[in-house]
Amino acid sequence: MLADPETDLAEAAVAGFKTVQLLAPYDRAVIIDCMRDQDRIGQVWTLREEEVGQGSSFISHGVNLRSALQLARRLSLPLPRELLIYVIGVEDPYTFGEQFTPEVERALPAAAGSIAGELAALSRSPSPIGRT
Repeated sequence: MLADPETDLAEAAVAGFKTVQLLAPYDRAVIIDCMRDQDRIGQVWTLREEEVGQGSSFISHGVNLRSALQLARRLSLPLPRELLIYVIGVEDPYTFGEQFTPEVERALPAAAGSIAGELAALSRSPSPIGRT
């Protein structure tokens, strides 16, 4: 679905500053993750950066994505000018495994189509700062 040769796809199981490091070389980036939401299990939606939770994780030493992005900006570290965040509602985001839950499995085609459409639209529009 990612026909643009300028598009990179990476899978990563990281949080906080490690995510910021992965994003650094890009003008535009999309993050796809899951979020605990009992009312929207299996549904896909977008979040703005300011909507990303303030909670912390012991795994990431207390630094979540929002905090890491804020600190990176204060330190003038390179970050994408455009950041899209897609989430899929899940019941349990803390248990990791090799397979998706049935709810996530059902949500993936819609998520992939929506994200691919968004990326295609972005690739047709000029970046505000040019490609890095």
